[in-house]
Amino acid sequence: MAQHPLLSPAICTLTMREVYRMTEDEAYERFKAIKWPDGVPTCPDCGCKSSWTLKGGRRWKCQGVITDAGTGLQRKCYLQYTVTSRTPLHSRKRSFCDILVAIAEFVNGVLGTAALRLRRRENNSYKTPFVFQHKIREALKVDYDQKLGGVVEVDGLFVGSKKVKPPFPITNEAELEKFYEVYRKKQTSLVVVRERPSDDGKKPGRLRVVHRESEAAAVAFVKSVLTPGTIVHVDYGSQWMRLNMHFELKRVNHSVSYSQDGACTNWAESFFSRVRAAERGVYRYWWPRYAEQYGVELAWKEENRLVDNGSQVDMIISCLMRAGRSTWTGYWQRYKNRIPF
Repeated sequence: MAQHPLLSPAICTLTMREVYRMTEDEAYERFKAIKWPDGVPTCPDCGCKSSWTLKGGRRWKCQGVITDAGTGLQRKCYLQYTVTSRTPLHSRKRSFCDILVAIAEFVNGVLGTAALRLRRRENNSYKTPFVFQHKIREALKVDYDQKLGGVVEVDGLFVGSKKVKPPFPITNEAELEKFYEVYRKKQTSLVVVRERPSDDGKKPGRLRVVHRESEAAAVAFVKSVLTPGTIVHVDYGSQWMRLNMHFELKRVNHSVSYSQDGACTNWAESFFSRVRAAERGVYRYWWPRYAEQYGVELAWKEENRLVDNGSQVDMIISCLMRAGRSTWTGYWQRYKNRIPF
């Protein structure tokens, strides 16, 4: 029997003890090395690598020239920037050590890490870990412009509604069906598009997740993330038939078997088992407005489940450094018009 990846010594290359022992300068250098691999500070506005180093050594002033596209006039950039400028960490108040600890905790939670747990561990306000974790989840979508191909599986999962008992005694099947019809209307769909891993196991397969009011509403998203020539495996839901006009479609009737004529969605169902375990065991309940954010987090962890945790920390830092200003900025100050859900 093969050993579970999480039991392998190679999966743990960064311990929390090492993170807590880091100095602020060491944590800062880790962010800087990932932001600028060549070691040269680069202006986030004009991309110029020529700049003055200001007092303190952690702020630069750009010497680049910006050309106006309409008039052709040129002007000096003179932007003062830091490592975190134009990123979700823009105008941060926490130290780099604290941010690195939060990222490491986020990574080590295989099924997710509750914000209340981080609040107790770091003695922060609950708002701090809640917003920061959602900034990470938002940044993980920075690579969503890369399309999937080969053989993929598409399936949906109902989320966003607690299990409840009927408020009245059920005496026949008609009353039971009436109750479940009302119950279903309170649910929405988390749809996953998952590439199958390579035969040699070296390529685990990428995932894309979207949250919609129904599976039918996610068809446009599915088409947008797939390359031409992709083979798509789905169940017998009629909403997926529209994909047949664009891709080779293979369908499996789950009321008969899990696999049928080579078609199955077992890899997608495997991801949903992680989602259910996280929803019920860690987060307990998801508001529908946050369901896609949690789904993106779990999809990223499923995709990188064979990657050691030290590399995962660096991958998240890279996503944060490449993402733009977060829409979660000012969330607790009720700037809700900035939050796109």
